[in-house]
Amino acid sequence: MKNRYFLYIFVIVLLFGTGCVSRMVVYEGTRMPSEQATAAIEQKARERMEVKDYEGAMRLYSSIATVDSKSEQAPAGLLKAGDIALGIKSYQQASSYYTEVVNNYPGSDYVTDAKIGLGIIALRESKYADAVDTLKPLIQETSDNKQGRVYFLLGESYYRSGSYSNSFDALAHSTELLSTDQEKELPRLLLQKVTNEKLTDTDIQQLLNNNYQIYESSLLRLKLAQDMFVSNNYTGALVLIDAILSSGVASPDIMNKAMSLKNEIVAITQVNMNAIGCILPLTGDFASYGKQVLNGIELALGVFNNTPSPYKLFIMDSKGIPELAVKQAEELVKDDHAAAIIGPLLNSTAQEVAYKMQAYNVPMIYLNQKSSITKVGNYIFQNSLTPEDQTRDIVHYAIQQLGIKTFAVLYPESSYGEGMMQAFVQQVLGNGGTVTGLEGYYPTETDFKVQIKKLVGTYYLDLRKADIKKLPLDQKGNPPPIIDFSAIFIPDYYERVAMIAPQLLYYDVNNVQLLGGNGWSGPGLVQMGGRYVDGAIYTDGFFTQSTNPVTEAFVGSYESLFNQEPNILSALGYDSANILITAMKNATNRQDIKNNLLKTTNFDGVSGTITYNGSTVPVKKLYLLKVHGKRIVEISH
Repeated sequence: MKNRYFLYIFVIVLLFGTGCVSRMVVYEGTRMPSEQATAAIEQKARERMEVKDYEGAMRLYSSIATVDSKSEQAPAGLLKAGDIALGIKSYQQASSYYTEVVNNYPGSDYVTDAKIGLGIIALRESKYADAVDTLKPLIQETSDNKQGRVYFLLGESYYRSGSYSNSFDALAHSTELLSTDQEKELPRLLLQKVTNEKLTDTDIQQLLNNNYQIYESSLLRLKLAQDMFVSNNYTGALVLIDAILSSGVASPDIMNKAMSLKNEIVAITQVNMNAIGCILPLTGDFASYGKQVLNGIELALGVFNNTPSPYKLFIMDSKGIPELAVKQAEELVKDDHAAAIIGPLLNSTAQEVAYKMQAYNVPMIYLNQKSSITKVGNYIFQNSLTPEDQTRDIVHYAIQQLGIKTFAVLYPESSYGEGMMQAFVQQVLGNGGTVTGLEGYYPTETDFKVQIKKLVGTYYLDLRKADIKKLPLDQKGNPPPIIDFSAIFIPDYYERVAMIAPQLLYYDVNNVQLLGGNGWSGPGLVQMGGRYVDGAIYTDGFFTQSTNPVTEAFVGSYESLFNQEPNILSALGYDSANILITAMKNATNRQDIKNNLLKTTNFDGVSGTITYNGSTVPVKKLYLLKVHGKRIVEISH
C-alpha cells in the first residue's frame, strides 16, 4: 500500500512539473497534500465524465480552485469545467469559468485557451463583433497549430458578421497553420462556401493580391474564371485557368473543375465559320411546320444545287421538346462548332435555347411571334410575322392612303385575336386615328348579332331614348345603326371572316372598309366570303402571286424542288438563311456575325423587306393584299 502511494505521488509530480514542498489542504474532512487532493478530484471527475454526468464532472473540476486556489491545477480545472459547460451549451456557466481563469490567473498557460473559449461563446451566441474583438488579439499570443485554430474561429466570426473578404483571409491563414489534412477540412469547406457564395469579383481580385498558398489562390481564380465564363469573357477565364493549371496541384477537385471549364470554353469558342445549325420539330405534332421551314432553309443554302455550297447545314430534330432542343443546341456549338443557329420554331423551345445561345455568344434567329424572347440578350434575333408588323402596315395605309381616321375592332378572344387587337389599337392611336369600338367574341362563335349591334348602338337602346324619340314611328322599334367608324378590323381566320362579313351587311353596316391580318390568307376567303368581302384589305408576310422578282424566283424554285407551293413558314426559313449568309460574309467570328445582323437594313426578302438596324427585333414591310372580285391582288405601298 505504501509503495502504491509513493507511485501515485510520483505521477502527480510528473504531471505538474513541480519539485516544491507540497501544501497541505483539507479535502473531505481530511488534511492531505494539495497534489493528493487534486488527483483525487480529477479521478472522480473522469469517472463522472465516463457516465456522462457532465454537471457533476464540471463541479468537480471547478472545485480544484476551491480546495487550493494556488495550485497550478486550479486554472486547468476551471478551464476544463468551462470546456464541459461549453460542450453542453451552458454558455453562461462556461463564460463564468473562463472569466475566472483570465482574471484570477493572468500569468498562467491557460489564459489564452480561456479567451478562445470566450470567443467561441460570443460566436455561438451570435455576438459576432464581440467574437472578433476577443479572438483577433489572440493571434499575437499564440503560435503554430493553436494560432491556426484561432484564425479558423475568427474566419467563422467574420463570415457570420458578413465580412466575407476578412473571413476568407482568416480562413486562408488557418489552413496555412493547421498541420493535418483532417484539421484543414473544416476551414477549407468554409473557404469554398465563402468563395462560391459570398465573394464578389471585386473582392476576389483584391484578395488575389495577398499571395496565398496554392489551394487558396486557385480557389479564388477558379471562381473568378467561372464568373467570367458566365459573363462570356472566355479570354479572361482561360488566363485564370492556365494560371491554376501551371501553379501546381491545388487539389484534385479544383484541378478537375479547372480542366473541365477549359475544355468547355475551347469547345464553345472553336468555330467553323461555314457551319450553320438548325433546330426544328421534324417529327411529332409540329413536324409539318418544321419541314416547311427546313425546305426554305435548304433552298437558300443551295443544298440541292449541282455546285457544292460552301456552307454546311447541321440539322437537329427537336420534336418540339424544349429539353431536347437545349441539348441539341449545345451539341451544335460544342461538337459541330456552328457559327450561328436558325430556329427553334416553337415558343417554348426557342425561349430555352435562347438562354444557352446567349451564354455562348452564338447568334440565333428564331421563327415565332414572341418578341420578348429577344430580351434574353443581343445574340438572339427574331424573324417572324408579328402583330406589330401586320398592324403597322395596314394602319399606315388606311390612314395615309385611304384617309380613314375612325376604326372599330371585332376580334376573337384568343391569344392571336387579342394580340392583334392590342397591336392594332396602339398603331391607330400612334398614327392619330381613333378607335370608336372594341367587341370580342368566342373563337367558335357563328352568330355575331350581339357584337355588331353593340358596335353600332342598336343593342343598348335605353341609351338612345332621346334619339329614338325623334325617329319616325316605324323606326322606333328598330332604330338605324350609328356607324361612327370608317373601317372595321377583324383579326381572325378566313372561315370566320366569311361568316362575319354578310352579317355586317345584314345589320346595315354599309360602306365600311374591312381590314384584316394574315389569318385571312387562303382560297376560302373569296370562295366563302364572295361579294361580301370584295374590296377588303389585309396584310400578310408572304404572297405567292407577288410580282416581286425575288419572290417569283423563290416560288418557282420551291415548286420545282418540292412539288408544292411555299407558304409563310417556308418564306421565313428562306429569308432567315439568306440574312444569315449575308451576315457571315467577311465575318471572322460570331461577334462579327451578330454585329452584321444588327446592321441589316432593307433586306429584300420573300417575307417582306426586313430591317434590324441595331435591334434584334426586325421591322418588316409586308405585303398588302386586296380582294378584287374573285382574285387577291397586291397593293403597292
